[in-house]
Order: sequence, then C-alpha cells, then structure tokens
Amino acid sequence: MSSDTKHVQTELDEGEYERFCEFAEEHGLSLKEAGHEALLEWIERQQRADPNDRAFTVLDELDVDSLPESADTDARSEDDLVDEWDSSDESFTLADEPSANS
Repeated sequence: MSSDTKHVQTELDEGEYERFCEFAEEHGLSLKEAGHEALLEWIERQQRADPNDRAFTVLDELDVDSLPESADTDARSEDDLVDEWDSSDESFTLADEPSANS
C-alpha cells in the first residue's frame, strides 16, 4: 500500500447501504470505487460556492422596513424602448430550423 493514501470509513443504515450497493451496481462500480467517486463529488460540490459568501447573504442583511412598498421607476411602454425600425436599414437572413436540415 502506498504511504500517500488514506482510508476513510463510514457507517450506513440498512436502507442507505442498499441504495449505495444498487447505485454502484448500476454504474458498474465496486463499492470502493463508488465510495471514492461519491467523496470526490461531494468535495467538488462543497468547493463550488460558499453559501456564507456575502454575495449570497446580502439580501438577508437588508432592513425590510426601510424599503418602500412600491418602487419608483421610469418604466416606459414597449414603443418607447425600441426605436422605430425600417426594414431597409439592415438586411438579415433567418436561420433555417434545425429539423429542416435533416
């Protein structure tokens, strides 16, 4: 055995163990391989995003009482948002539907 590897052990109840065995079998893995993959996936997921990062908690910090019941906006109608378009300004070609190419 290599000195740079470590062993990890856990306990599963009967139902968890059965689900684990079924998963391993469905994926053609030994229990050791399935456990290894599961641990690596768990580690990867934990490292993706820190739920305590301020980006995820900033809304919790807002004082709800300080927010107005309705926001003031300068919302305009759709006609105001899009300049009038004249088809002679630009030419374009619509793409064919993918199903039409098969």
